[in-house]
Amino acid sequence: MYSLVEYGNMIADKVRSDAYARALKSVVKPDSIVLDIGAGTGIHTLLACKFGAARVYAVESNPAIHLAQEVALANGYAGRTIFIQDLSTNITLPERVNIVVSDLRGILPFFTNHIASLVDARRRHLVPGGQMIPHRDTLYIALIEAPKLYQNIVAPWNEPYGLNMAAARTVALNRWSDAGTESLQGHNLLTEPYQWAVLDYATIADSGMRMAEYEQPVLRDGTAHGLLVWFDSELVAGIGYSNSPDSKNTTEVYGRAFFPILEPIPVVAGDRFAFSLQAEFSNGDYVWHWHTRIVAQSDFTTVKADFVQSTAFTGAVDDERNAALMADYRPKLSLEGQVDRFILGLMTGAHTLTTIANQTYTQFPSRFTDEDAALSYVYELAQHYNQ
Repeated sequence: MYSLVEYGNMIADKVRSDAYARALKSVVKPDSIVLDIGAGTGIHTLLACKFGAARVYAVESNPAIHLAQEVALANGYAGRTIFIQDLSTNITLPERVNIVVSDLRGILPFFTNHIASLVDARRRHLVPGGQMIPHRDTLYIALIEAPKLYQNIVAPWNEPYGLNMAAARTVALNRWSDAGTESLQGHNLLTEPYQWAVLDYATIADSGMRMAEYEQPVLRDGTAHGLLVWFDSELVAGIGYSNSPDSKNTTEVYGRAFFPILEPIPVVAGDRFAFSLQAEFSNGDYVWHWHTRIVAQSDFTTVKADFVQSTAFTGAVDDERNAALMADYRPKLSLEGQVDRFILGLMTGAHTLTTIANQTYTQFPSRFTDEDAALSYVYELAQHYNQ
């Protein structure tokens, strides 16, 4: 749970706070009923009241909600606010709301139950056509040169006192870390940013994200150390913020995610950089998988790097979910795995993509918003596994 200091830091981040304030002001009307998920100390609840909302439901599992209630009373908003200490997925409101506002992300929007909570809120708490704030998050990836950040990860394991700590080094390199907002800028990028994912909270139904392998050229000579991932947020149309390394007005609350590769790789302009990144939602958290491949521009048969990495490889060092990968554990397919197995089982050459998609949607109706979403997913899987 966040501390009071951390809540204060969020409010003090003017880029983020001003964007949320302007977004709320643009959509709140005198008859608006608002749901504030992850209300914290109540800043968005108070702003919604200030801009004229008729009623605000503030939902927060942290005891900080009691402080939010005091602040609402001090500002004269007690009669228009209802405070609930719980998770939004556990409650049923007496009415549907016009606006859902939240900021449940971590460094990236793929954070614990963030997406699942918003999907639930949209389905159970929001009137049809109501406003989700944020409306959309767009994530980007680029190959990055980051020697200091890389050394921070590997230096402790480079034979301290002459001891072989290679196993620990490998585990460390199968985790991603917070790159902060100051340490890496646009000049550190070795490739153009690639748009990895668009999370439209008005339609999204799946907490995970998979990308088939994508390839792009290296732009300049340098040394590749890993992948940098960041996001742009559109709260409402025309209002948002970014933590892009090229942004001159970057939010301070959100860092950027750095996915290291197993070894630094010298690259030159024209080398081909191929990569895939997957966020797999499992048991309330994410398992990340990334595959990095770099091919020499002088000879495309010369592979400089081909690294397959995953937070699942960190084993018992992390948590019980990763410890479950021990040899005597009896694994069980997640919903995502069941969907993939079903689709792959139909790829016998006897069925069209449309037929496979329709059968998949019928078998797993809660996994997809509609048949078109199922078809898009089947098409992506077919691109990856088709002969």
